[in-house]
Order: sequence, then C-alpha cells, then structure tokens
Amino acid sequence: MDKWVTGEILRESNGIAENKKRPKLTIPQQIAYMRDVKGIKFTIVTEKEAELFLQDSNYYFKLKAFEKNYSICNSGENKGKYYDLEFAYLKELSTIDMHLREIIRSMSLDIEHFLKVRLLNDVAEDEEEDGYSLVEEFFVTNTTVQDEIRNKAAYSYCEDLVKKHIDRLSVWTIVEVLSFGDFLNLCDVYYRKKEKPPIVVGNFKIVKFLRNAASHNNCLINNLKDTTGNGFKLNRETSAYIATIAGISARTQNKKMGNRFIHDFSVMLYCFDSIVSSDSVKKYQMLKLKDLMDNRIPLHKEYFANNTMLTSSYLFVKKVVDKFAEKSI
Repeated sequence: MDKWVTGEILRESNGIAENKKRPKLTIPQQIAYMRDVKGIKFTIVTEKEAELFLQDSNYYFKLKAFEKNYSICNSGENKGKYYDLEFAYLKELSTIDMHLREIIRSMSLDIEHFLKVRLLNDVAEDEEEDGYSLVEEFFVTNTTVQDEIRNKAAYSYCEDLVKKHIDRLSVWTIVEVLSFGDFLNLCDVYYRKKEKPPIVVGNFKIVKFLRNAASHNNCLINNLKDTTGNGFKLNRETSAYIATIAGISARTQNKKMGNRFIHDFSVMLYCFDSIVSSDSVKKYQMLKLKDLMDNRIPLHKEYFANNTMLTSSYLFVKKVVDKFAEKSI
C-alpha cells in the first residue's frame, strides 16, 4: 500500500517522530489499511460486512481506539501488526462500550437527583441555614454562575423558573438550573463547613468526570491495559469497600483499580449505593446492570478467550457489580 494511504510516521532529520498529515481514506481503503498494515483479520466479520458497519453504524477512528487492548508483534514478518485481532473483536468492544455508556448516563442521573434530595433535606433540617445564605456564599466563590443562570432564561426549559427567581435564588430553586459540576461545588460549599460531613463531594466529582465522558460518547474501555494509575488519585472509600469482596486479592485490586475506567466505574457504583435512597430505583438499575454483565457482555465471550487482560478485567468488574447487586436485588 502506498505511503500516502498508510499515513505512516516519518522521522525528520532531528530524530523526532512526527505524524505526517494523513489523507482521508475511503471505507475500502480503511479496510485495506486494517488488513495489510495493522494485520486485522476479517474471518468472522467479512470485509464487505465491515464496510457496511463502517458506513452505517460506526467510524474507523472510533473503532480503532479499541486496538489498544491488543498486543503488537515486535519481530518477524508480522512486526508492527496486531497479534490475533479480528475486526469482529473491535466491533464487539465498541458495542459493549455503547451499552456501558448508556447505563452510566442513567445511573449518574439518579446519583445527581438523589444527591439533590439529600442536600435539600439536610438544609431543611439545618437551623443555621435559611436556604438563601448558602446560595449567596456559593456565588462569592463561583462568580460566573449567576450570569450563566441568567443566560438560561433565553434558551432552556428552565426559562420561567429563572425569570421568576433570578433576583432571589434559594437553594431549592438553584439546584434546578445548575450544571452537575456547579451543583457539586454548591454541595462543597455547604458540606465543607460541617465537622463530620456526611457527603464526600470529591467522590461525586469522579462520577461527574465519568458521566461527562459517557455523555460525549467518549470511548471508555479502549485502554484497559493501562493500569498505571497515572492521572488520577485512588479513591480510598471505594478501595476499602472492594477490599471486603471475597475472591478479589489485594494484588488484583491494586492492578485493576489502576485503570482509569475500572476505578471510576467502581466509584460510581459506590456513590450510587451510598446516595440513592429509593429501594425501587436501586433494584431497577442493578437489574439492568446485572443483565448487561451476565448476559450481553459475555454474549461473544469466545472472541476474548485468548485475551487474559480483557477477561480478567471483566471478571473483576463483575465481582464488584455482584457485591453491590446483593444489597439491592
């Protein structure tokens, strides 16, 4: 295949690897690139079926992100090509990723709702808080939020509420118009004043990070090999809880919780369990999650039988999910 099609990395005279501007590829060229340059096989999903999938259901740049879960040959005639990678495996991982994003969006919305319920109940029982002083204190350190709320009067479903209350916002009205991030900042302003805060706001900021990724359709399980723990701080509360789960060794926990997605997903489950006060909501969501873990994800388990990293990651997350589900179902 011509160099302009493969878009291979060229080395400049200074020895630094740089990406040459890569030309667009048609879908048949993308298939050829995967087959000839990357060593991706089309024995389960044919090349024609792959073309239709890339035409109607997904796109190459997103699909190729899941390649990171596979190893590249370092020597021999297949040097630089992926070892034992089928297009079908990438297709299946992208589908599983989609299902995970759906459950994350749904559960994180519940987490946000019940965190609002908790905050409003705590404020209602707080004799030192009238519901307005907290908002005023919040605006002192979040100086742009009030203007952002005013702007919502022109382009959101909260138009009537904003117009009616903008000049005198209470905590029970402002929670209806804040973004999840700003709402967490409001919670932080309130709970950090407590000697023993019942809510650890930092845990929920991890949920926000994960929900944002899911809401923007970012790939989530595209790099489960990375267990370095780089870029985030291990959550103590969740880690302590997982340490009580039978069948998970300390070594396995330390390794798997070093992956950003596995860590954040586990924290989301911990927050969901701790803040959702409705038994019926807990049962509904955990039944959906259990169905995903027990039935949909292993639907094509034979695809991943030779990838111990993927299978061990699945088994770890399944044990965590099963532990939380025991309390709800």
